[in-house]
Amino acid sequence: MTHRVKNIGYDEDDLFDQDDYVEEEQGYSAEDRDNFASLTPVVRAELEEAGVQVSDLQIEEALWHYYWDVGKSVTFLKGARKPEPDAKKEKPKSRFDEAAHKYAKKADNVHRPHLSGVEWFRNTPWRDVDPENVGILVPAPDNRPEPRLLGGSTKLAKLAEERRRKAAASQGAPAPSTGSLSSLDRLSKPKDIVDNKEPSPRVEVKKYPIRRKEPSPPPQSPTPPPVEPKEILPDLRSQPTAFGRTLAVSPPRASTISAAMLRDILGVETNSEPFNEPSPDDRILKAAAVKPESSAAAPEQIRVRSKGLDVLKIWLKDRPKRKPSAAFVVVGHVDHGKSTLMGRLLLDTGAVTQRDIDKYKKQATELGKSSFALAWVMDTGTEERERGVTVDIAQHHFSTDKVDFTILDAPGHRDFVPNMLGGASMADFAVLVVDINNLESGMKGQTKEHILLAKAVGLQRIVVAVNKLDTTVPPWSQARFDSVRNEVTGSLEKEGFDIGNIIFVPCSGLSGGNVVKPLSGEPTQQWTFKTYTTLLHALEQSIPDATKQEKVEKPFRMQITDVFRGGITNPLSIAGRIASGQIQVGDAVIVQPSGESAAIKAIEVNADGRDWAVAGELCNLHLTDVDAQYLHSGDTVCDSRKPVLVAHTVTVDITALDSLLPQSVDIHIGRLNVPGAVSQLLFTLDAKGEVLKKKPRIIKTGQRAVVKITLETPAPLEAGDCVVLRAEGSTIAAGAVDNVNS
Repeated sequence: MTHRVKNIGYDEDDLFDQDDYVEEEQGYSAEDRDNFASLTPVVRAELEEAGVQVSDLQIEEALWHYYWDVGKSVTFLKGARKPEPDAKKEKPKSRFDEAAHKYAKKADNVHRPHLSGVEWFRNTPWRDVDPENVGILVPAPDNRPEPRLLGGSTKLAKLAEERRRKAAASQGAPAPSTGSLSSLDRLSKPKDIVDNKEPSPRVEVKKYPIRRKEPSPPPQSPTPPPVEPKEILPDLRSQPTAFGRTLAVSPPRASTISAAMLRDILGVETNSEPFNEPSPDDRILKAAAVKPESSAAAPEQIRVRSKGLDVLKIWLKDRPKRKPSAAFVVVGHVDHGKSTLMGRLLLDTGAVTQRDIDKYKKQATELGKSSFALAWVMDTGTEERERGVTVDIAQHHFSTDKVDFTILDAPGHRDFVPNMLGGASMADFAVLVVDINNLESGMKGQTKEHILLAKAVGLQRIVVAVNKLDTTVPPWSQARFDSVRNEVTGSLEKEGFDIGNIIFVPCSGLSGGNVVKPLSGEPTQQWTFKTYTTLLHALEQSIPDATKQEKVEKPFRMQITDVFRGGITNPLSIAGRIASGQIQVGDAVIVQPSGESAAIKAIEVNADGRDWAVAGELCNLHLTDVDAQYLHSGDTVCDSRKPVLVAHTVTVDITALDSLLPQSVDIHIGRLNVPGAVSQLLFTLDAKGEVLKKKPRIIKTGQRAVVKITLETPAPLEAGDCVVLRAEGSTIAAGAVDNVNS
């Protein structure tokens, strides 16, 4: 026979071995004995107060098991030594319990030997059963009595029958039968029926209508007692004032005045059939179908009156008198000191006071980041200060005797490259910050990519600030600076920067060396001011050429970089850099791709209110007659008479930075980020722009080509817009829009 046993798979160590188990004696250390000596008297004293007598061994066991807790030990010993209940005082038993106990006792005294079935029935006489089959026990059905009919079966029935027989004999009637069915028949017959006679017809009882009694009248309610007259008290209240009557009493013409709704105050009409109007998609398609040459009527409702200024004439007249302005973007690898260097620049130029720096230093010290005090001038967000990393573009203004500057501090982390592209698209030139001690990590990371992206968005001039020279060994090492300069120069020239548009500056952002003021002139630092200039002077040398008149005469275009609340008087505002054209207060504009119209309520340039602005200026536009849901970062604000087209597909002239196939990509146009795909490779070009090969299968790294890109979401684009293609977190191509297909 086989047995099925589950193999649990115990290890040998899991099995219990009696030989291995040895009960060790309880051993106490010297520290335990000291605890016993000090705590045992305390426990005994408390037990004696409670009248409990225990031995020292019991006290020690309680202290040992309760980990020297005196309270728990005392409680345990008190509970363990409670007086036992009196055994003599038992609960009296009932008669039923005594009887059950008595019969149980008798049953226990009966000897019941264990016998088999054959031995039990051995001497029992059986009929017609073979001796060998006597041991086979078969349960037999119960012999229950057969059911009988009622009557004549009990003693009472017999006595009643005998009494009836005697009564019949005395009257001369035949005696009733004594059969078993006589009683049943007698019960089933009515008393007035005689055997062998036809029953007489039953007399029907006349039915009379039931006379209903009238309900008794309801009880009369008691007469209420007479009402006592109330005592009239004099009115001691004074009359309400005129102000109170004005608040409490409605004017006599209140019923004729209609309720003023919010739409009546704001002048918004309510349409009872809103679905009869065109949907937002219809407005976008309608705006996309408008050609640039066609003129569109201005919005009917413009609440801001235009002054009708000739902006071009005013700009040309004031240009010689106006101080030039420029915006530069600060790029470079993360933790290379970009924000700290800009904080030092603002402090030394007077744009930020020393009191503000001291406040930031105190706050940074509380977080354990005392060296971040200067960086907090630019990093104003809570997340940026806690993480110590710039997340979005930080914007700040400062002025010198020659130029008005705007700093655009870009994030150096690879996760925030789209924000860096948005800042670079608003700048006139770039400032590349390089850590002299960590150049290798930067060239493998974002330093190299930021150089590439700065060139891709159209920047031509760049200032390279070699930072942290005071931490070299020895400090301000010229040899180390020269090696860094040679390596960075090679990368810049490789990406297409002209050597004449590159300026190198040795500096230290934390100590302020050679940022605004030159160094003191120590022998190890003399090479810095003999050969190179300060960072501020390099910035003034890199300002771009003045804006050309042709750019101002073009239609107005501005990409939105931020949507915010400008204040109580300006609830809806946008910020950006005017790419072309001019704008003045009261002008009507269109926001693409939504196609919504708006009016310019106010203009700010460098935090100063102005009535107009032109191409190349960073400004804030305060809008009216538009809802905030139609304004997003990356949208384009354009002239209402010549709006920009909303494109679905574009043809782009690109330079491949990696192998490129028909694939999904992210399209970056300044602050705008749109998913799309390279749908078709049209042809490749040579250095002169001539076609090399049509419909190539792949575009290799470094090749120039024209491709067709399909956008998942329609976007406002024009020919000449700089485009950057990215996929899986890396830049794969960059170029410019060649043609727009709406």
